[in-house]
Amino acid sequence: SRLLWSDITTLLESVLELEILKPQKIELSCIISDIPNNPTHIIGYWKKNGNEIENSKQTVYKVDKQRFIFKRIFNIQVNDLGNYSCIFSYLDKQEQVTFLLKVPVMKDKRDKPIVSYVGDSVVLDCKIKRMPNTWQWYKSNGTEKVLINATADPMNYKILLEKNVTKLTVLNLTEEDAGKYICSAVFEIKSSESHVYLKVLSLIEPLKPFIGITIEVVILVTLILLYERYGRSRNDSSVDDSSGTDGRRTRQRNLVH
Repeated sequence: SRLLWSDITTLLESVLELEILKPQKIELSCIISDIPNNPTHIIGYWKKNGNEIENSKQTVYKVDKQRFIFKRIFNIQVNDLGNYSCIFSYLDKQEQVTFLLKVPVMKDKRDKPIVSYVGDSVVLDCKIKRMPNTWQWYKSNGTEKVLINATADPMNYKILLEKNVTKLTVLNLTEEDAGKYICSAVFEIKSSESHVYLKVLSLIEPLKPFIGITIEVVILVTLILLYERYGRSRNDSSVDDSSGTDGRRTRQRNLVH
C-alpha cells in the first residue's frame, strides 16, 4: 500500500498527478485545518471522475486541536485510473483536492511530420521519464494499427530498446511507408502511447519548383521568339509590297515617255 496525503488548506482546488505503473492498493489522504467556529466533526466523501462514490460519505472527527484527516484505500486496476476527489463539507461550504491517477505520459508529441525521401532510411524515436516493461511500435492503417515485427522483417525495420527510449529505423523507404507510426510504452497496468507522422517524398519532389520555373522560362522564351519571327515576317512582307509598287510606277513612267 501507499500513503498519499494532501493539505487542503494549502492546495485548495488543486490537482495532484500520481503516476501508476502497476495494479496496486493505494491510500489517499486529505487534511484540512483552521475551520471557523472550531467544530468537533465535519462531513467528508469521495468522488471519482466527478461522480460521488457510493457509501463513501462519513463523519470526520478532529485528530488534534486543529486538523481533520480523511483517508480511503482504493484498489487500483486499469479501469480504476482517473480523477479521485476528497471533499470536506462544513458550514454550507465545500473544500476539495483532486488526485489524478494515470500512467506516465510521453509529452514530446510532434504534430509536424518527419520528412524523408524514397530509398533513404529514417529514424523515429520516443522517450518517457519512467522506464516501461517493454516497448512496441505500430503503423496505423486508418482505424487499425499493425504491430511492427522487426525480427520478422529485418530488411525494412530495426528497433532499438534502451530503457526509457526506443528508436524505430525504417529502411529503404517507399511512398507506401508514409503514414502514422505509434510507439507504445508498456507498463504492467496500461500502455502509454505517442505517435509521429512520416512523409516520404519521391526524388523528383525537391526539383518540382525548379522544373516549374524552367517550364515558365521556356514558354516565355518561345513566345518571345515567335513574336520576333512574326515581326520579321511582317517587315519582309512590307518591303516586298513596297518594291513591287515602285517597279510598277517605274514601268508606267517609261511607257509615258
